[in-house]
Amino acid sequence: MNGILVTKATGTTGRHVVSGLAGRGVTVKAASRNPSSAPQGDIVPVAFDWENRSTWASALAGVDAVYLVKPECAEVTEIVGDFTRLAERSGATKIVLLSEIAAETRADDAHELQVERVIGESDLDYAILRPNWFMQDFVDDRFFGDLIRQDGVVVMTTGGAATSWIDARDIAAVAVELLVGRNCGKQALTLTGPEAFTLEQLADRISAAAGTVVRPVEETTEAAEARLRSAGAPEQFIEYFSNIGRSIIKGDTAVVTGIVADIAGRPPRSLDAFLAEHASSLRRGGGL
Repeated sequence: MNGILVTKATGTTGRHVVSGLAGRGVTVKAASRNPSSAPQGDIVPVAFDWENRSTWASALAGVDAVYLVKPECAEVTEIVGDFTRLAERSGATKIVLLSEIAAETRADDAHELQVERVIGESDLDYAILRPNWFMQDFVDDRFFGDLIRQDGVVVMTTGGAATSWIDARDIAAVAVELLVGRNCGKQALTLTGPEAFTLEQLADRISAAAGTVVRPVEETTEAAEARLRSAGAPEQFIEYFSNIGRSIIKGDTAVVTGIVADIAGRPPRSLDAFLAEHASSLRRGGGL
C-alpha cells in the first residue's frame, strides 16, 4: 500500500482516522486547508481545499485509498463527482465515504443521497458509512454543548423516538479497518452505538454524569425552524435540520446494529462511558 488520503483530517472523525492509520504503519496524507509544514512520522500534512481544485491532484498523488468527508456547499454533488473521477485517474482504487444515518431514505434531490450515488456509480471499491448522531455533539458548542453547560437543557425534535448515539472514535475505527483491508465490498454500512435512548433517557444520563440537572426539551419542527431563522440560519440548513428531525420521529435513528463490533473487532463505546469521560465538559460553567 502506497498511502491513504484523509480529507478533513482535523475534523471530528478525520483526526481519529489519521491516528488510527498511522498506528497501523500506513503513510497518511492528512489533508486540510492549513496543514502544518513538517511530516510527523507516518503522517504527512498536505494542503487541500475543496474550493481550490489546484490542490486536489497533489493531495491524491501516490495514494491507494481515500477517506472522504464531503464539503458543505450547494455544489457538493458536482464537486465530489469531479474529485472521485480524478481519484480514479490518479490511481486510487478504494474510497470510504462518511455519510449519515438513513441517507437512503431522503428525497432524490438531497445532497447526502446524491453524493452516495456518485460514489456508488464510480469504478472504485467503496464503503459508505452511515453513522448515527455523534456523542461528541454533547460537548460541541455548535450543537448541544453551550445549551447543556449554560442553560441545563438538551433540545431536540424526536416525537418520543430514540437515537443510538455513536462515538466518533468508533466510526474512525471502522473506517481504518476498511481502508487497510483487502476490499470495502461496495456496500453501505449503518453504524450505531450499543443502545438507543429517548430524549428523556438521554437527559437523565447527562444529568447523572454532570452532577447537575439537565432537562429534556422537546421542540416541534416548526419551533426549531423559527428558532433557526431568528438566529439567521440559511434556508438550506433549516430544511436539512428539519429533515433530520423528521427522520428521528420516523424511528430511523432508533436502530441498533452490530457493524462496529463486526468490523473493528470490539464493541462500540457506551453513552455512559463517553459521558463519564467528558463529565467536566458537561457541568455548568465547564468547557472543552
